[in-house]
Amino acid sequence: MSKPLRLSLIAALFILLPLLSALLALWISPPLTLRVIDLAVRQFTPYQLQLTNPRLHWSPFTFQADLMLVNYREQQGPPLIALQAVDLDMSARELLLGNISRGHFSANNVTYYLDDESSNQAINIEGLLAPISRLPMEISVSSLHLISRTDNIWIFPLYGLAATRSTEGSWDIAAHADVAQRSVSLAAKADWQILNSQAHRLNVSAIISGLTEDSELRAQGYVDASGADLSYELAVEGHYERVSDFLRALDAEAYQFGGNLTIRGTLSGDLNGYALTLDELGLKKQSAFDFTASGTIARQGSDEVTMNLQANGFARQMDGLIPSDGVLADLLLRSELELEVAGTLAAPLLKRTSLVLHGVGQSRISLSNQSQTLQLTELSALSPEQIMHADLTGTVGDLSAFLMASGADLGGELIQSQLKGVTGRFTGEVHGTVDDLQVDLSNIETLHPLYRLTGTTSVLWHEKLLSAPLIELTLAQRQGHGSIGAKGTIAELATAKGLAMYLTLDEFELEPLLTLLDVTSPPTLGSAQGTALLTRASDTLRLRDVDLSIKPSLDTTFGITGNGSLINDELSADLNISLEQLGTDTWHAKTSLSTVPETMQARLRLRPNYATLLSDIQLGDTKIQAVATADIDRNAVDRLSLDLYTAQLHLDDFRSTPASPAISDEPWSIQALNQSLPAYPVHFSLRSGQVTGPLSLLQDLSLAIDTEPGRITLKELDTRYAGGELMMRGNIDYRLTPTAISLAGRGIRVPLGALTEDLGLQEDVSGALSFQGGLVTRGSNAPDWRGNLQGRVSTALNDVTVSGAAYDLLMSNLLAWLVRGAGEKTTTFSCTMAQFDITAGVARSDSIYIETPRMLATGKASIDLAQDKLDVRIEPRSKTRAFQFPSAVHIKGPVSDPQLRVSPLQASADLSAQALLLLPSLTLKLFGLDGPDNPYRPCETESP
Repeated sequence: MSKPLRLSLIAALFILLPLLSALLALWISPPLTLRVIDLAVRQFTPYQLQLTNPRLHWSPFTFQADLMLVNYREQQGPPLIALQAVDLDMSARELLLGNISRGHFSANNVTYYLDDESSNQAINIEGLLAPISRLPMEISVSSLHLISRTDNIWIFPLYGLAATRSTEGSWDIAAHADVAQRSVSLAAKADWQILNSQAHRLNVSAIISGLTEDSELRAQGYVDASGADLSYELAVEGHYERVSDFLRALDAEAYQFGGNLTIRGTLSGDLNGYALTLDELGLKKQSAFDFTASGTIARQGSDEVTMNLQANGFARQMDGLIPSDGVLADLLLRSELELEVAGTLAAPLLKRTSLVLHGVGQSRISLSNQSQTLQLTELSALSPEQIMHADLTGTVGDLSAFLMASGADLGGELIQSQLKGVTGRFTGEVHGTVDDLQVDLSNIETLHPLYRLTGTTSVLWHEKLLSAPLIELTLAQRQGHGSIGAKGTIAELATAKGLAMYLTLDEFELEPLLTLLDVTSPPTLGSAQGTALLTRASDTLRLRDVDLSIKPSLDTTFGITGNGSLINDELSADLNISLEQLGTDTWHAKTSLSTVPETMQARLRLRPNYATLLSDIQLGDTKIQAVATADIDRNAVDRLSLDLYTAQLHLDDFRSTPASPAISDEPWSIQALNQSLPAYPVHFSLRSGQVTGPLSLLQDLSLAIDTEPGRITLKELDTRYAGGELMMRGNIDYRLTPTAISLAGRGIRVPLGALTEDLGLQEDVSGALSFQGGLVTRGSNAPDWRGNLQGRVSTALNDVTVSGAAYDLLMSNLLAWLVRGAGEKTTTFSCTMAQFDITAGVARSDSIYIETPRMLATGKASIDLAQDKLDVRIEPRSKTRAFQFPSAVHIKGPVSDPQLRVSPLQASADLSAQALLLLPSLTLKLFGLDGPDNPYRPCETESP
């Protein structure tokens, strides 16, 4: 070996020996090794390394430390990387040279700061991520925190992180995390690639799934790191059981939308921000709502998360989508919404909004706002500062269902029956704030089979009070040209309080409208024209300044003026009613009276518990004053009284028209009369002074009839007639089975001449008639009445003179034989009396008495009303011997055609006048008299 060579080897040995000694020292002294590493990091990098209780072994290579911190040199604040309970086991050669094929790394907690705002020096992201290529094959971390640079530090924790690298170099990663207070699991594949000497790429495919709910997010893409720059682009697709979980992961203060979320789009960004470009965002909650949207959600630096979305869809319940108090919950079925959503996640803005609400009763309301921006947070919170403006159109397919669902208090049955299927439509504008909102409705039109409602109105919502400061409506008949116009205001629309409406009626038919409103009205009420003022204060509804003309027909008009009110469902009114015109045809169509009333003035006073009607009627020459009163209980008549007064009753004013229908031959039904009785007691009376006309000698007339359910009572029928008196009382009682009928009457000295004349009989008769009696029967038809008739009837005829054959009026078959051939032009009956006792329909009398100037007759009679049979026996006697009469006259057979049989004359039958005058004393007892004061005038009786 040459000397120079030896010198070179010696020099190299002297150089290598210190190096080998240093390496040997590091090998046998781990603390020295750790010290050297710390110095190297400080000398050659901008970082510093801090270790707590480190432990290093070279063979096999292991490293443990209780705490490991990596931070900038001379920096105060949190470290960039903090690891707790570090345990590394791998090949030292592979760690230094790369190409890792085995090893294990674990830590209890890893905190990784992506940025630090306290440093002005940009982080070398590529440098921080580069060690990933030298990680061992297996990694397990109990918890990993990734902290980003924001004013509000965002901590994204992972728990139970486990990562395994395959032989190809890709990683399989699994972990759990808490995101927006929801537990999720993470499964990912990551492949670390070296793009160039300054850039690395991490290809990622990940799935994040909810542990307790049906939520999942899939992402596939890459993360690039080059120097201090980091960028990423991931295709994302997934669904969330609660949209708030997704939004709060982006922004903890995000608006709390409701429902399920589906997304499909691309997430891209860098350390300064991100942009989520959504191809499709779906928001759905079962059948409550379903929306789709597209657009972007982005964030830059420390700014708030912003969004710009185009959305459309429908909702059945808005409170499932937007928090609300549910005011329209009973009406709203679903809504269609098309809008732009901008602003931030914490305070979304609605732009170019078009909302269509579909509700109960086939209702559809469209609100369109193309120029105004609405703040969703203020709108949902009913903020008084949020100003809204929208065009409004609407339709209603079934007004009945709509009003019932809205809580309108108009009577359920009424709405269902009369308003079912009624349609409506309107247009208008909405403007103002939610606390001071005005809705101007125009082109209002509602179509009912009978009516068309049109008009305009303004509705104001102010301080939680809904009012209508202006209402102009017209209700027009669809058949004809009648209408009602209403113009005014309503201070409280929900309860109709503070209402003031001026009503104008123009030939409007009242009866169909009252029927629709379930109000009982008089028949043929006709049309109305005029004005009235409708007001309501508190619970009082008033109709004031009424000035109406009612036309029941074309030729008849009534005038009505006055006021009315409705308080707590109790009706009161003070009205003046006058007859302005009454056509002859209309009068004759309603009544058979030929005389048409000339005037009628009435005043109605109606109160909750009674009603009074005072009226004056001029009918021809008869002036009638009428007083009607009614007791009212629960808006129904409980008792009715009608009293008529007239100083002079002209019967000619009550003649029937020639065209009046003839009396029917059909039998009269007493049960039909019962069915026509009102369900409440009725009193009717007529008081009249002198009666003129056919009954010209009636001096006065008093009539009173009372009815109640199941009973009719003739309380009074009294009159004075040509010096005589007539009285009658009666009763029909339907409460008994069969029906009971009773009748009692009395007549005192009724002149026959005046009576026959007033009855239209062309006979010359004079004298006086007296009678009294009482009858009772049972049944529902004439045969029953005849068969059940009971009672007593007494009659007396005094000084009756009949001219010619006029005696046909008085038992003509008998009297014709008694006076036949007498030769006088007149026949005089001094006295004729009889009393009949009636039992079971058979009338019997044993006290018939007939007296003429020359003859005295007594007899007996039996009349079977049910069998229509007659059996009368008369025994005449002569007062003198100048005339002779048969011993007896016997009349027997059917009442309509009896047979006459006369017995031979017997001389011993003659009686003296003294003996004959004994009979009248017996007959006087029929009238309750003790005996005759004047035996020669037996028919002159006093009233009992």
